[in-house]
Amino acid sequence: MHNLDLTVAELCDILESNPVGLTARAAKRKVKLCLDSREAGPGVVFWPLKGARFDAHSFIPEVMKKGALMSVMDAGRAEESLADVYVPVDDSNQALLKLARGYQRLFKVKKVAVTGSNGKTTTKEMLKAVLSTQFKTMATEGNLNNQIGVPRTLFHLKHSDEVAVVEMGTNAPGEIHPLSMAVEPDIAVITNVGASHLERLQDLDHVFKEKVTIADGLRKGGLLVVNADDPRLAKLRTNTRYRVLTFGIKRGVIRPENLKWDSNACASFKIGRTEFHLSVPGIHNVYNALATIAVATSLRMSKTAVAKALEKFRAASMRMEIRKGVGIKVVSDCYNANPSSMRMALQTIGAIENATRKVAILGDMLELGSSAEDLHREIGELVPQMKFDMLVAVGKLSLNIQKGAIAAGMDKKNALHFDTVDEAMDFLSENVHFGDVLLVKASRGMKLEQVVDKLLRLEPAMANK
Repeated sequence: MHNLDLTVAELCDILESNPVGLTARAAKRKVKLCLDSREAGPGVVFWPLKGARFDAHSFIPEVMKKGALMSVMDAGRAEESLADVYVPVDDSNQALLKLARGYQRLFKVKKVAVTGSNGKTTTKEMLKAVLSTQFKTMATEGNLNNQIGVPRTLFHLKHSDEVAVVEMGTNAPGEIHPLSMAVEPDIAVITNVGASHLERLQDLDHVFKEKVTIADGLRKGGLLVVNADDPRLAKLRTNTRYRVLTFGIKRGVIRPENLKWDSNACASFKIGRTEFHLSVPGIHNVYNALATIAVATSLRMSKTAVAKALEKFRAASMRMEIRKGVGIKVVSDCYNANPSSMRMALQTIGAIENATRKVAILGDMLELGSSAEDLHREIGELVPQMKFDMLVAVGKLSLNIQKGAIAAGMDKKNALHFDTVDEAMDFLSENVHFGDVLLVKASRGMKLEQVVDKLLRLEPAMANK
């Protein structure tokens, strides 16, 4: 439920639609927007959403019986007499974005839009943490980053908010453009272009074309912040509509000097005279931090204030956490996996120098389409290059990770494959050594967090074996 600072009449004006059956008195009421029929009650404005397998228009009669004030309705369904009071729209899903755009225009708030194949959720969380130290900041909750999640984020705006950080995701062509047009960001961030959702986006050039549409809604004179280490993003240039600001480890305007790593794979570096110390591990978090620094300094935060806030930042659950078991370290990232995030995880653990032994426990990367086998094989080749002592590959596609590792010179007895999580865990429970650093990474659907839980509970005797 969203209580909007908007009357029903103003909602109809934004939608450019004439309501049917609405009384003048009801038109003056503030909107209690209901997107879920289970939450319906007296006085709500019901919004029937549609998905691949559902259409909430069928719930309109039930919602009206619960005392709803009115419903939004696709004009093509009007003859079905689903409700006596309704506002007709061409398409309820697209109209939700139209309402979101009209609604955010009522607020004097700087909007930062964030997308990318990897790191967008962590960058969004970093931005929220850093900007909150100086501005009243609102941000996307979780990863509500699609055509329904983005409007829901905007409906949380308050007049006291100074900055809104809005995450935008995609798994098919044409999804980011309407989100950017609804948000009308002052600043847009593209963290990188990686091999994610290739089933529907085909190849990296198509991923790039999709991600760069985040600039379509940028305010004139706005700012596009991009990763200059990404070969496609590096080609973007300042133009008459917006300015481009680059960040990167190898190149970019915002670039770290004197980059060092501690024993937990957390980075420290300098930008100008300011020292930065991160409390989250990995090379990928350096990129996330650089994007955050670019945005925060563009919003006139001092580098010192940004550094102080970044040092306090801790990662969200299941995104590259270092957890201590009995005599072992478990680096867990079971939230998502695609080739670029897998590569960054391997590079990160590869940079740790004081481990007795490094073990890569890698599961399938999902949604990679026809390139899946080759992309898994390439990841396997990286495992010995990054000085891992053992590979435990889990899942059907991960057989190709094992093949890639062996082809790149890893001893067969140290490059193992298991079909199931249980089989892998049976092996690991007998073969984990005291002092091991274990990287556990896979797509969420592989459920490798079960391995993390069991590794953290291993008895000392097992860890000492």
